[in-house]
Amino acid sequence: MAVPRAETRRRKRAAAAESAADARAGARLMVRVAFGAHDALGPGKARLIELVDEHGSISAASRAMGISYRRAWLLIEGLRRTFRKPVVAARHGGRRGGGAGLTPFGRALVARYRDIERRARAAVAEEMRAMQRDMARRTATRRRPAVRD
Repeated sequence: MAVPRAETRRRKRAAAAESAADARAGARLMVRVAFGAHDALGPGKARLIELVDEHGSISAASRAMGISYRRAWLLIEGLRRTFRKPVVAARHGGRRGGGAGLTPFGRALVARYRDIERRARAAVAEEMRAMQRDMARRTATRRRPAVRD
């Protein structure tokens, strides 16, 4: 299932807006899809492959996420082993020295994951609001009392 780039960008913006709203709210739902005992696709890997698509390289995507190139490469390699089709493809040579980008399957995978995430949030929205109401109020200025001997 090929997803047009404009639709992919729209979904990325919607996901980013939802994530920002969730972060402000304090309680948020995180979706992780497990494939067997050791492989999974969650918000971190989804974001990494979105950043590979945006930046055109694994190195730039890893810098944008604040993780090492090796860690990013290992995560992408894990996705390669999990799926029958490649998620990320290398671009060789050229004036800019190559890079990496998402395959059509990789774009469809991220779109499918973001759709699952969106549907899960919608399905549990009422319960999440109830949990939010039940949470202890926390403020950034709240400090622990000083311990004195």
